[in-house]
Amino acid sequence: MAGDVEEFLARFLYQGPCLIGQVRATPDYSMFHKEDAETAHLEIFTDPHDAIEIARYDDAGKYRPLKTAPNLRHGWRLQLDGLKEVALGLDFLYPAALGTALLLTQARLATVDLRETLARQTGMYAVVRKITDDQAESVVFNTCNHEDGCLRHILWSISSHRRTSLSRLAGEVQPSENEIPLLCAEACNLLVAAGRKRLKAVT
Repeated sequence: MAGDVEEFLARFLYQGPCLIGQVRATPDYSMFHKEDAETAHLEIFTDPHDAIEIARYDDAGKYRPLKTAPNLRHGWRLQLDGLKEVALGLDFLYPAALGTALLLTQARLATVDLRETLARQTGMYAVVRKITDDQAESVVFNTCNHEDGCLRHILWSISSHRRTSLSRLAGEVQPSENEIPLLCAEACNLLVAAGRKRLKAVT
C-alpha cells in the first residue's frame, strides 16, 4: 500500500505543486503552509517526523486534537529527501489522507453511516445511540464544517435514508486543480463525543 500511495502522490507532484488541506507540497520534496508560499523566513525542518510536532499545536500554541482542523500553524518548511519522506510527512500532518484519496479513485473506499458508527458505541458513549436525526444534523454541522471544524469532505450519511447537509457523494467532491482532497469515510471519535455532549446538555 505504501508504494501505491507514493505513486499516487507522484502523479500530482509530476504536474507541479499540489495542495492537500492547508499544505502545499512541491516537486522538490518540500512542504509548507499554503499561506506561507511568499514568506521568506520559515523555520526549516529536514526530518518527516518533525511533522508530528508541527501538527500538534496551532499558531497560538493550543493543542490540536483534530489534525484536519483548519488551524494548522504557520511559519515552517519541511525540506525532505524524496517522495517516501513527503508521503510520510503528509501522513503525520493528515493521517491516512493519501490512502483514503487513493481508494476513492479506485472505487474501493467503503463508507459507514453514522447510525452504524453510533451502534458500536459502548460504556459512557452508549447514550449517543439515542441521538435524533435532527440533533445529529446539528452536531455534524457545528463539528464538521470547513470554517472552524474539519477540512475533510463527508462521504457518509446519518442513515441510509438521510444525508447531512455536509454530506457529499464521491462524484460531488470537486477539488481545485492539482489538489488531493481530504475525505471522511466514517464519523470520528470527536464527533461521537460531541454527540454525547449534546445529549447530556438536554437531559
